[in-house]
Amino acid sequence: MVKVGFIVEGTSDLIILKSEKFKELFSQLGIETNGDLIKNGRSKSGLKEQLVPFIQQLDDLKCDYVFILFDLDDKKNEKKTKSKKKIKDCPVGAVEEVKKFGDNKNYLKDNQIFVVMVREMEAWFLADEELGYTYENDDPEEVKNPSEIIEKAENSKNHILLANRVVKKKFSLERAAKNSSSAKRFLTKLKFVNKIRNMFSKKK
Repeated sequence: MVKVGFIVEGTSDLIILKSEKFKELFSQLGIETNGDLIKNGRSKSGLKEQLVPFIQQLDDLKCDYVFILFDLDDKKNEKKTKSKKKIKDCPVGAVEEVKKFGDNKNYLKDNQIFVVMVREMEAWFLADEELGYTYENDDPEEVKNPSEIIEKAENSKNHILLANRVVKKKFSLERAAKNSSSAKRFLTKLKFVNKIRNMFSKKK
């Protein structure tokens, strides 16, 4: 088993990662994690400001890898460019913004893996076809406000309530990865950490 910690920007992300469906996925991938290993910044700014103490806490808990998971707030960039090219990897600018904040750059290590959700996690909910949410775009990551679609469908604007409802509907990262490039990146990187761990174990 490989011990993995997570740093997220919101309570909705925390709820999803602690769900039974994710516990099953982590078990299948040989990943050991629990609630103590998931740190919640409660906002993008909170994640940036608390990154160092979170990293230190997870290091003290002997995590092999730390995933840093946050949304891509690209509304400003949308006004500057009309490009709709798919992003093959996590946007460099979004990652650098977190890395360069305050003293964060002095605590970066090779075992830290950044995952940027294009738009927001709600786009992943749209991408899981079995949840039954409908939207106009072919690509859920091209939907400008995926949270509004979820809110309308569930008749609530409470994101914690919405996350719990999605958990009850058994949201699957594996299904979302079929239609969302950023969900696929996250799943691929989760698979990667255990594969690398096994490779080093065999060499020993």
